[in-house]
Amino acid sequence: MEQADAATALVGHVGRKRIRFALADADGRLRRDTLRTFAADTTVSISGAIMDFLRDARLPAPPARSAFAVAGLPRGETVSITRGRWYLSRSGLRGMLGHAPLILNDFEAEAWALHGADVRADESFAGGADFSLRRAGTYCVLGMTSGLGVSVLSRDEAGAVHVLATEAGHGGFVATTDELARLAAEMFPGRYPVVAEDLLSAPGLVIVYQALARRRGVPPRWTSAEEITRAMASDPLAGEACTWLCRAFWSYAGQLAIIYGAWDGVIVTGGVAAALRPILRLAEMAGLFAGRGKYARLLGGVPRVFTALDDGELSGAAEALRHRG
Repeated sequence: MEQADAATALVGHVGRKRIRFALADADGRLRRDTLRTFAADTTVSISGAIMDFLRDARLPAPPARSAFAVAGLPRGETVSITRGRWYLSRSGLRGMLGHAPLILNDFEAEAWALHGADVRADESFAGGADFSLRRAGTYCVLGMTSGLGVSVLSRDEAGAVHVLATEAGHGGFVATTDELARLAAEMFPGRYPVVAEDLLSAPGLVIVYQALARRRGVPPRWTSAEEITRAMASDPLAGEACTWLCRAFWSYAGQLAIIYGAWDGVIVTGGVAAALRPILRLAEMAGLFAGRGKYARLLGGVPRVFTALDDGELSGAAEALRHRG
């Protein structure tokens, strides 16, 4: 039976569709050989999944430290998963594990993972040829997945790192062109404001595609974001939907860069963004990000890069736990 030393930590990610757990060492390194996934349709509770994981890991007792990244707002005694049926009870976890776990937002964890891995750009959309998060500055991390994740990472001149968790994905979408305003109003009639995540996400892409199909008077051919992005090069309607989503994304990203003072870089990640990279890099998108306001020239010089991390929520939970000491 494996013995858990005092430095071993349990880390988890509770998403909308799955739960994942792994062990991490004192240096915040994820032990990928311990990673296990639990699906939503077969997992009743988080506590039950934890017990199954610990049993399969053959640990005699729960590790003395733990951290969980959640797709939701980690406030209060009970933390609910957005658009999901799972929830975490702080007192319940404390009673089961014997300590109070660190619970953080999943995109807060993504930012910690980016810091811990010293990530460089997989692709530069603008100004990121020598991009590195090891430089002092303020960076906005944006992820398009089944939702819209937003966090802010800052590093001072002495090297101290801070991560700000936000719920900016649930803020109101700011349309910076007449065309985007009309499209948002058409997609979400009578809704004020239009929630950014409802548009800038996998479900949002489907809604954009359906709205354009209604405009054209044609039946929609595709029913999922995966189908639409796969068809974007061969199906003009799918390509148009993807282009409009990218325009809306960069428009909102520019506003967030101003709000959070992320003048040193915007890091884009997430499965939907990965599929849309050929469109996100188009020259027309730079103007939508910069806009025409007071800071258009300054925004035009902000590095914008894409990067992807394997198991970023788990790695970030481990890094945040290490950082807390």
